[in-house]
Formats: sequence, C-alpha cells, structure tokens
Amino acid sequence: MNSLISIVMPAYNSEKYIAQAIESVINQTHTNWELLIIDDFSTDGTKEIIEKFSLNDDRIQPIFRKENSGKPSIAKNSAFEFVRGDYIAFLDSDDLWLPDKLEKQLQLMQHYEYALCYTGGYYINENSVNIGHFLPKYTNGNIFRNMLLRYEINNQSVLIKRSFFAKFNEDVTIGEDYNLFMNIVLNHKVCNIKEK
Repeated sequence: MNSLISIVMPAYNSEKYIAQAIESVINQTHTNWELLIIDDFSTDGTKEIIEKFSLNDDRIQPIFRKENSGKPSIAKNSAFEFVRGDYIAFLDSDDLWLPDKLEKQLQLMQHYEYALCYTGGYYINENSVNIGHFLPKYTNGNIFRNMLLRYEINNQSVLIKRSFFAKFNEDVTIGEDYNLFMNIVLNHKVCNIKEK
C-alpha cells in the first residue's frame, strides 16, 4: 500500500497558481510520492517558487529546462528519465488535488489489474471558486468503444501503473494526453472512481 507515486508537473509562467498546486500534493494522505516539476524556461517568478519548495521538501525535484519546448509533451517527457515510482500521476501547475485523491486510487489499483485509474472532479475559476463538476459514467474494464463515443478521462485525475506507461507523442501538439490515454484504454482494462 505504500507504493511510490511519481507526480509529473509541467510549469510555464505559473507563479500565480503553482504554490497552491504544490501544496495540494504536499497535503496528500498518501505521503510516499516524488514530485517532478519541469519548469519550461519560465520568465516570471515560477523558478524561485519551485526552488523554495524543493529546499523544504526533498520529495520535490525541480527540472529546469534551458529553453522553452513549445509543447507540453516535450516538457512532460523530459521528466521520465528521473521517474522512480511504481505509479505515475499528472498535475498541471494551475490545478489542485483533494487530499485523499492518491490514496483512494492506489487502494483500488493495488487490488485489481487495472492499467489506469481516473476520477471525477470540480471545475474552478481563477479564484478557486467551484463553478461545476464532472463524474465518470462508465463501468470498469475494457471501455475503448465507449471512449470513442464520449471521452471522459481528465488528465489531472489519472493514475497509471508505470509498467503500462509510454512517453507522450511529441508530434502531437494538442491532446497529447488524449493520445496517450486512449492507447492505454485500447489495450488494457482501466477503472474509475465516481467521486469528485
């Protein structure tokens, strides 16, 4: 139950929100994680915020790119040579997790043979005010055909077993997460937690 989870967080000019995003990882009830933050050559105060957090928590590993990649897939892929976890999760630098998110997913995935787990969530505005929500509709298992009709995986909610993970396709400019997750859904059983 104490598996290491590698969390990948790309960041670019994120000084307004990144501290809250990092704190939502620090506040997880599952504490065996590493947070790989890839700063994609920010020009604001993002780098300094990341450095401050990494000095106070050795689970936080900053990766500072020497030039802007121009593509989220490239920034995310640059973290994977450092990934050590049995599971991989993604959190953008302007999003937040509730405290028991990782714990609940890990409990489910460690008891069943699922490659990927996703959840529901809240839509929040720039002031962190709840403006809506979404919940998964499908049952667990082989759901590729359903996903072709209505895709319902939110990138921030995903937990993937590392053994099923492949890097993002860097030729995909928009929807690199859709491309990767649908390839996993095509070939493997996946599950969801119908909670926000």
